[in-house]
Amino acid sequence: MSADTPPVRITRRGEAKRAAILDAAAALFLAHGYDGVSVDEIVKASGGSKTNVYSYFGGKDGLFVAVVEALCDRFLEKAEQVDLSHGSTAQGLRTIAHNFLESLLQDSHLAFLRLIIAEARRFPQIGQVWYARGPLASCQYVADYLAHQQAAGAKLNASPEVAGQLFHSMVIAGVLHRTLATGERPDAAQFNALVSAATALIVA
Repeated sequence: MSADTPPVRITRRGEAKRAAILDAAAALFLAHGYDGVSVDEIVKASGGSKTNVYSYFGGKDGLFVAVVEALCDRFLEKAEQVDLSHGSTAQGLRTIAHNFLESLLQDSHLAFLRLIIAEARRFPQIGQVWYARGPLASCQYVADYLAHQQAAGAKLNASPEVAGQLFHSMVIAGVLHRTLATGERPDAAQFNALVSAATALIVA
């Protein structure tokens, strides 16, 4: 729920309705954009009511923010569900890059990014939410991993924060933006070469 939406005590049944509205709204917004979707269409697709939408989200704008929050969290959860406790730092970075890009290069996520780009100027809060829960969170995830590795004895050529930003920019953001703009995804050889180059700059 957005920060501007007043708190609502929701029952278990209410949580199910709220989730159904979020799922329906996410699918419709991704397919048709913000302007192409009405509250009536969301209500019809979710089986809820206008009262539910305004009670849980404060209206269409609040629902849109909640959808962005939920989708950011959903994409990151998929990427972060991996055991990095074994193997070298280089192997861990390769696994992180693979898992993130496997999630972020999905057609649904690319559609999500196009939606953010289209609406962020009109809804600055959308851009702020996406940046905080998307690029900033994923970059911090890499930095946290590198900090853990450094504490375990790994030698880095920069602080974990700087190294995390470097790796994220070179590999994750670089591949994602290229795919978003051109539709071209790197093949296995290109991906491995990119990760190896980034790792060589980071790990001493």
